[in-house]
Amino acid sequence: MHACTHGQSRLTSPYTLLVAVVVALLCGVVWGAPRADAATPPALPTPALTLGAEPGELVAGRTATVSARIDVPGASLALSHMRAGESGFTLLRTLIAGADGVVSWQTQPELTTTYRVEFAESGTWSAAAAETTISVQPRLTLTATEHVYEGRSVSFSAGVFPAHPGATVELQRLVDGVWTPWQTLTLNAASRAVYRWASDARGSFAFRLAMPTDAEHGAGASAKRVVTVMHANPYGVPAGLAHIVVVDKSEYRLYYIEYGRIVRVFDCVLGKPSTPTPVGHYRIYAKDAHMYGPYGPRRMRYMGAYAIHGTNEPWLLSHSPRAYSHGCTRLSNTNIVWLFSRLHVGTPVWNVR
Repeated sequence: MHACTHGQSRLTSPYTLLVAVVVALLCGVVWGAPRADAATPPALPTPALTLGAEPGELVAGRTATVSARIDVPGASLALSHMRAGESGFTLLRTLIAGADGVVSWQTQPELTTTYRVEFAESGTWSAAAAETTISVQPRLTLTATEHVYEGRSVSFSAGVFPAHPGATVELQRLVDGVWTPWQTLTLNAASRAVYRWASDARGSFAFRLAMPTDAEHGAGASAKRVVTVMHANPYGVPAGLAHIVVVDKSEYRLYYIEYGRIVRVFDCVLGKPSTPTPVGHYRIYAKDAHMYGPYGPRRMRYMGAYAIHGTNEPWLLSHSPRAYSHGCTRLSNTNIVWLFSRLHVGTPVWNVR
């Protein structure tokens, strides 16, 4: 009995183990391998999420519309922004997409700003994020004297928003269709600068204010300003007057002037020595469009019965001197019609010697 048991033990141990291993390999079972029912769950789908701004470039203080779109209706989106010069995003608020997956809002950034929306992972969708950047230009303003007589100063006033105290801006001049650097100005503590210029030539000149790109903004430019430098006139007419009539009694001529520029010159008949045309500064107080006889077709009264009107004696305009009226200023009928259409009640009338 003892011998039999010993022999069985010697035959069973090594061979039994070998058979077990072979069977396991043939059956495809490997100790430690994952079971079929413990496989990794499939990844969640990522929703399409976009973010855009219209316009993508604007002047500081103006409004842009930012819109987010996601495949998940009613989704919650965390909105944050990062302005130029900042190192990270700042959470602003939570947005709720509509039934169409869209949510929009308006913003008025003063600096170039990047906006970001984030969708947190849910049981159905994985996390998603989108960004868009609005490039902001500074708002530059430039004012200038629009009309000036030759030899007098033109005053330029420049301003920048948001404030850039100590920064430099460029006053540019349009030369042969190209904006050309002309003067460099330094902004004061109020982010403003003033410059005066006396032109050495007559004509119309275009200017604008420009500022290059910096860390906070894109390049910006102001609206164009046109300065007209006019020949100095002997009557001292203010350059800012849109319309004025000057009657020079010594010349028997009427000058029609716009912003200090003489537009038309008309021969005229003035008062005879016994009924002279008055000298002084007046204003048109009444316009009569349907006249006839000695007044011609039009009349403009500036003091009592004194007026500028047409005539039924046009040949007198060819005489010299032309002192025939009762004090009124007579023009040819063609010229009074032309002038009548350009003047309004309140227009200055200067009668000078």
